[in-house]
Amino acid sequence: MQWSIDSADAYSVANVRRRVIEEVRRLEDSGADLFALEIVLGELLAAEMERGHWALAVSVERDIAGPTIHLYAQGPPAIGVDKNEFRRAILLGTRVPLMIEASSQGTHMVLRMPPEASGEAMFRSRASEAYKRAQEISRRYSY
Repeated sequence: MQWSIDSADAYSVANVRRRVIEEVRRLEDSGADLFALEIVLGELLAAEMERGHWALAVSVERDIAGPTIHLYAQGPPAIGVDKNEFRRAILLGTRVPLMIEASSQGTHMVLRMPPEASGEAMFRSRASEAYKRAQEISRRYSY
């Protein structure tokens, strides 16, 4: 999925944030809590929104490790010049894997699922497989 918006349009930014999280929830079938991911995404979008009218593209991709969110922002990077201490604390202290590449043309930000969510999903999946295998074996050897 991909969305292109004007970063100064608050309604569009909020709508895209909600739709991105819904898409990630759909792709991440473990039922993982996406709270941390939504907070970080919201702060990144808010930083772009405060800069004014720049083009912003957001896309969600399915990767081997889980869903990945890409943000492409036009213009000079907003991350290094942001004076919001609360936002800086969130982005520096997050457990959400975040990668930022900035150039004079724009900024590319990549967000991935938090490690505990991916690990929990893998654990649930393997636990479910082990349970099914145990049921199969018990059916074979029941009298």
